[in-house]
Amino acid sequence: MALFNLPDFRLRLPARLWPGIVALLCFATLSHAQELTPTQDPIQELLLPLPTKSTAVSEPGALSEPASAFESAVVSEPLTSEPVFSEPEIYEPSTFVVPTPGYWIVSTWSSPQDFDNGTLQFCPDVTRFDDCVGIRRSAMQELTESLVPGVPLCIVVHGSFMDSPSVYPEAHETWNWLRSGSCGLPFQMIYFSWPSDRPLSALASIDVALLGKRASRNGFYLTSLLQQLPPDCPVCLLGHSHGTRVISSSLHLMAGGSVEDHRHLHKGCDGKRIRTVFTASAIDHDWLNPGQRFDRALSSTECLLNLHNHNDPALLIYPFRRIGSSRALGCTGFTEKDRNKLGQRSHRVKDWDVTEVIGVGHLWPNYVKRPSLACNLRNYLYFADQQQSLTAAP
Repeated sequence: MALFNLPDFRLRLPARLWPGIVALLCFATLSHAQELTPTQDPIQELLLPLPTKSTAVSEPGALSEPASAFESAVVSEPLTSEPVFSEPEIYEPSTFVVPTPGYWIVSTWSSPQDFDNGTLQFCPDVTRFDDCVGIRRSAMQELTESLVPGVPLCIVVHGSFMDSPSVYPEAHETWNWLRSGSCGLPFQMIYFSWPSDRPLSALASIDVALLGKRASRNGFYLTSLLQQLPPDCPVCLLGHSHGTRVISSSLHLMAGGSVEDHRHLHKGCDGKRIRTVFTASAIDHDWLNPGQRFDRALSSTECLLNLHNHNDPALLIYPFRRIGSSRALGCTGFTEKDRNKLGQRSHRVKDWDVTEVIGVGHLWPNYVKRPSLACNLRNYLYFADQQQSLTAAP
């Protein structure tokens, strides 16, 4: 504490030593930090009453998994080489039915957020927004039965420090942003909300570390959601900041990987086609490499587009959150060393430098206020109407 009581002490230390000192302080106190209990579901105050007449729609959580969604897994199976997917191509819109305008919000705020009791039971709170109607309570059964086969489904996963009042307006803004870049082509959207709201303390790196850990655990719930969706709906996973960690965890689990020495009970996703887009990704740039934390993730997705920004202020200080941390993927992109280690799989990942477009910014509004970005993401949101052929690496 004397360090903070002597303001002139800071002046006597070389500036280059301060990042190391901050990292040491954070590392020393990290083991004493406590998880934050999720607060109230963020959109309850925004909901319209349930309709009195219902077409066999069950209560929220009725399709929750009856038991634990994971099992212990200390040893991972070795990775196998796989063929490489060709570049994404857009589908032919004439073969698709236009879905009802609107989107879904699936929240895990009522689901357990730790492994203490040996279970991560998926208890989703589902809501529906319809144009000219508003938002209302719903359930997984209505969601899965209403999805139009063949029409692309975008699942958006937000980042950390998303407070309760912001969930609905940001979901709506994201919906309008995707529509602005769709050129009238039909698509469906699920906004996946996880309990990432946490007051920022004096040691912000501890808050970030705890929320990063929670993001990884919510990968179990994203996997459960994906496995309940119809297999004939191609999916684009769009994540921002720690939302990319939720997605990385889910893709890794679907390929049989483990998170905190636990595996999902049901790996795979019934042959569902999945493409992935990362924005301002708050994961280490090497975590998708063989032998790293999410080394199986690329096995579950056809391709991954990573939007990186060298001037992102939050990601520039990302390495200081703990000793030994690598730079953030959303700041550096995939390095040449990463691509060499990925080998054949490096053809599945593509970097897009958006530094000049975004500038000094990290928050999601920096992205959704630019319709041109949505236009350039269309090939990752829309799919060809026939099964895309696999091609060997050049």
